[in-house]
Amino acid sequence: MMRKDVRLIFVLAVLSFISVGCGSKQGDSDIDVKPRATVSVGTAVRGDISNSLSVTGAFEVLRDEKVKSTITGKVEKVFILEGDAVKKGQLVASIVSQESDAAISGASQLLSQATSEAEKSQAEKALNLAVSTAAIAKITAPFSGSVVRRFVAEGELVNQGTDLVELVDPETEYFTANVPVNSISSIRTGQPVTVTIPGMRLNSISGVVEATNPSTDPNSQSVEVRISLRAIPALVTPGTFGNAQIKIGERKSVILVPKESVYHDDELNEYFVWRIQGDTLALLTRVSPGLSDSARVEVSSGLKAGDVVATVGGYGLPDSTAVTVSEK
Repeated sequence: MMRKDVRLIFVLAVLSFISVGCGSKQGDSDIDVKPRATVSVGTAVRGDISNSLSVTGAFEVLRDEKVKSTITGKVEKVFILEGDAVKKGQLVASIVSQESDAAISGASQLLSQATSEAEKSQAEKALNLAVSTAAIAKITAPFSGSVVRRFVAEGELVNQGTDLVELVDPETEYFTANVPVNSISSIRTGQPVTVTIPGMRLNSISGVVEATNPSTDPNSQSVEVRISLRAIPALVTPGTFGNAQIKIGERKSVILVPKESVYHDDELNEYFVWRIQGDTLALLTRVSPGLSDSARVEVSSGLKAGDVVATVGGYGLPDSTAVTVSEK
């Protein structure tokens, strides 16, 4: 009898356990399970970063001179063209005086009209005399430089003082950048600069900040910054427009994170990232940002190299949120 009672109690206990278990599963189905947030991530790395200020400006030159004709006459020969490099004293052009040109033209006309051998002989002597005694001005370069413009062609009649060519001294050429007033405080003498020229297939030109104009342009609210340059191509003439990148900051061996991972709290005026712990938890982490470029931001506190941070999907998440990482 006792053995039957024990069996009955065991069966009832098993049925009770099953009943309770079934009830628990039914209850769990009524619980609201929130889905995890999905984030894309990047990794904090150690590296170097620099920050540049993009500005526009133009090329200028301290020594720019138009070489002029010293006499009135005809251009006999032009010896240089645009883009040529010339040395001081090099022949630029030769000009036959008006009187000599007239004598040569008259003798040539007589020769063309001569009908007899005597007339031809006399005309040839006159032409040779006119050519040998012609007054020809030899125009030379006043300094070593580059030809940026040629104003006359061979055979052209010119007056005394007519511009023949324009020379510039590349050693005195520089770039004037227009820096906004609100950025001028970041400009320092000696900062590296790279200048490029839109529309010209030329390599970038290197230089450094040389000086800052103390006055401000009231119309553009900008300040002129003079940039000395090295190895300026001869085709780059004064007035040529250019873009300049002025390196205003540089940091080496610092912690860098993707730019899109850093958020700003406007109310607290603080910066933060979501650091991903174990690929499952987003931890709100305050950071101190430094220099930045188009893709990265320096952080001087809050992270170490190798930390994983949310780049997409993190904004607005509470601290310690469970997340699913979509990519690294």
